[in-house]
Amino acid sequence: MHPPPPEQQQSRGDTVLPGGVSSDIRIVHAADGSYVVKQALEKLKVKADWRADPARSSVEVRALRILAHLLGPAHAPRVLWVDAANHRFAMELIAPRFRNWKQQLLRGEVDLATARSAGQLLGKLHSRSSQSAALASTFAGIESFTELRIRPFFERVAERNPALSAAIADTVARMLRSRDALVHGDYSPKNLLVDGADVVILDCEVAHWGDPRFDIAFCLAHLLLKSFRRGAPQRALREAAAAFLQAYRKAGLAVLDPHLARQTACLLLARLEGDSPVDYLDDLDPHEVKRFAVELLLQPPSDLELRLGEQGRPA
Repeated sequence: MHPPPPEQQQSRGDTVLPGGVSSDIRIVHAADGSYVVKQALEKLKVKADWRADPARSSVEVRALRILAHLLGPAHAPRVLWVDAANHRFAMELIAPRFRNWKQQLLRGEVDLATARSAGQLLGKLHSRSSQSAALASTFAGIESFTELRIRPFFERVAERNPALSAAIADTVARMLRSRDALVHGDYSPKNLLVDGADVVILDCEVAHWGDPRFDIAFCLAHLLLKSFRRGAPQRALREAAAAFLQAYRKAGLAVLDPHLARQTACLLLARLEGDSPVDYLDDLDPHEVKRFAVELLLQPPSDLELRLGEQGRPA
């Protein structure tokens, strides 16, 4: 049973959920059950003056429905109602057995079954969507991707690293030319709820028709960054990154190439020096991470999966 429209709700109280910077997300406890309401913000919750059109909420609604169609309803929350005028919508509350993958990884809990499922689902999303001209048209706009990814991540890092600006500009240009599939746009551990091999995908407000490498690189950068944390299970996290790529290779598109390595490098740098650094920056040696990222950008390996399969910390 769907909850009533927003103007008819009688809430018994809300629980505000932490974590996101681009939206207000809360659990609404109503008389007939609890559900999640998400409202896109114009001014993001970061120190920088970072703004984006809140109309992206409608893109997310469409993307969640497409995810359920392409991957199955078990892998995306069901949309319950939409309040487009206020840039918000309601979705089902996922079962409590699911846990946030980012928090598991930060606690040192590394399950290769989760990494493989994350890679396989992403591969299926890209390969299945790539054949649809209708999806290419529906998600043709890249305004939110520009506002929320290109400017604060790639362009900001280029501004702060003039010696790398040409390589970063080339990476962005190639990425924008490669429009081959539906791209989630925020495929990171914080947006995956997991229980072993069972995975639910959240937060698609940056969804667009674009370069599938971006999603792979986005998740991979987070896995790699966590392997650099002091005291982290480095080998297990590297194995998870390799398992993620191996599963994607079997289910996805033929995009595990040097350009993927370059995008991963840019996103590693962005999480250090962009407008939205990771919240565990104090646990990293930024010089060590930057050395690895710059090498990856300027000398990308032909087989990134093989590189990640090597033992020990990145050199």
